[in-house]
Amino acid sequence: MNVVVSPFKNPFINLALEDFFLREASALPLCFFYVNRPCVVLGRFQNPWKECHLPYLVENDIWMVRRQSGGGCVFHDEGNLNFSFILPDSSIDRRKHCELLQRAFSKAGIVLQISERHDLWVENKEGEWRKVSGSAFKQTKNGSFHHGTFLVNSDLNKLEESLRHTFIPKETKSIPSVRSKVATLNEKYPGIEIQDVIDLMAFELKSPITTIDGEILSRPEVQESFQKLTSWEWLWGETPLFEMKTIKGNMTIRKGQVESPVQMAFTKENLSEYFSIQELANMFPDFSLIQEQSRLIF
Repeated sequence: MNVVVSPFKNPFINLALEDFFLREASALPLCFFYVNRPCVVLGRFQNPWKECHLPYLVENDIWMVRRQSGGGCVFHDEGNLNFSFILPDSSIDRRKHCELLQRAFSKAGIVLQISERHDLWVENKEGEWRKVSGSAFKQTKNGSFHHGTFLVNSDLNKLEESLRHTFIPKETKSIPSVRSKVATLNEKYPGIEIQDVIDLMAFELKSPITTIDGEILSRPEVQESFQKLTSWEWLWGETPLFEMKTIKGNMTIRKGQVESPVQMAFTKENLSEYFSIQELANMFPDFSLIQEQSRLIF
């Protein structure tokens, strides 16, 4: 299995590359590593208003991203390592990959436990076992990937604040996140860094480490995936059906569109009759600068 590392910190680029590798089977199987700038990453079928604190994201320059796989919402920063096992067939064995990670760390004297949900847990200084890695997967007819986070030295205060809800819908068809107490690997094993984790995995897989060449970003497939991932239709418009209370009664929203009591786009400009000014400011903070930055592929 080849070990490939991305030099990019833009989460939209890294997810576009992951999608490219999944479709471009010639380089598979692949273990893909990347580190993102601060962002929250929603599961494919989640509601951003329910899963993250949108005003806090804007105030702290934390991007919002929606990935292609299911599962819960997670926080990324430069202290978190993302891994992705990308395979040339539709068979995913999450337990096998977790055991591979567990085995690689054990050779450095680092003890991890695997949960029933195929998360990895580490014992903190107080003797409590806490989650240090969560994962999700995607399967297609011709390939699959199992990807996840690894909290090496992340800012847990920002993680906690980012993953608070903006509001709780009255009803929702979105997939809820399963919250667990988390820890960083650095808490128990001071001094460990992102590169140490990559080196441990490369040693276990008996593979050299290859860094991606920036020319790959010019590939039409990467550009297409990048444009989709940064679009309003994907980030906000893919939100499953939810219902909320307004000053005029209940409102039903699906895929970025209000279905009742009237049909219109679910945007700040259309909702002044249904919510207070403060409620609208909370629901629709200004993401324009973040959106402008996130769409710069180079």
